[in-house]
Amino acid sequence: MAMILAAAGFYLSALVASGAVLFRLAFPLLPDRERRRVARMGVLAAWVGIILVLLQWPLQAGYLGGGNVAAATDPVLLNIVFESSPGTRLILSVTGLLLVQAIQLNGLALSKGLSLAGMLLVMLAFTQVGHTVNAPRAVLGGLLILHLIAAAFWVASLWPLFRLVGRHHDRAYTGRILTRFGQIAKGGVGLLVLAGVALATLITGGLTPLLTTAYGQLLIGKVLIVGALMLFAAANKWRLVPAFERGEATAPRRLQHSIALEMVLVAIILLITAILTTATSPNG
Repeated sequence: MAMILAAAGFYLSALVASGAVLFRLAFPLLPDRERRRVARMGVLAAWVGIILVLLQWPLQAGYLGGGNVAAATDPVLLNIVFESSPGTRLILSVTGLLLVQAIQLNGLALSKGLSLAGMLLVMLAFTQVGHTVNAPRAVLGGLLILHLIAAAFWVASLWPLFRLVGRHHDRAYTGRILTRFGQIAKGGVGLLVLAGVALATLITGGLTPLLTTAYGQLLIGKVLIVGALMLFAAANKWRLVPAFERGEATAPRRLQHSIALEMVLVAIILLITAILTTATSPNG
């Protein structure tokens, strides 16, 4: 359970840290105060991600040695983990999460380049372990990176949007931000779904494993929750955001509730993802 929770926490923090970079670049005209808050969110998420990926190192060593504290601190087992694919993921993750924080250096082209490079390293780290290491590895890895980039933008946008809606003293400005987010997210959702479906098809090998294995059943559950998440996003775009822009009194509260539910669903999705990648196999 500790490995699953650490993995889920790492997934969330890594996506938020990476997505904060994309959010900042997608909304360059954010007020300074909001831009700083997004930067702080990304930095906090990056350091939480670094701590959690480092925590996974002894957890994996402990798992190899029978699940006890002595094994988790055994130099031999720690070295085995470090020299394997989890070690490569650790190096890529830590390097990437350090680089994404360069976005704090406002106005510098170099800072944007470094933060984007960091984001790509974090995405690449995800391809080092799990079921995308199987053949065709390049295709699976590429699909996973596209899937994660779309997910990172969406996940990292939820808290800033929640805050902006709550501070609705300038509805026209906030409405423009929400509308632009919807326009960007529309393409992102398509990328998220297409890459996810292609990944699921290649990893499971067909319909039968989806129905007959624990992996497949969990994957179906994840897809259903993603579908619910998209329904909330569609309701936001077509009903709640227009109501917010019209100045309806209850719209901010209803929109915040919807975004909060999206956050809960994202947490559940990432927990299921952690189970899929650490405790189950497409073949059994």
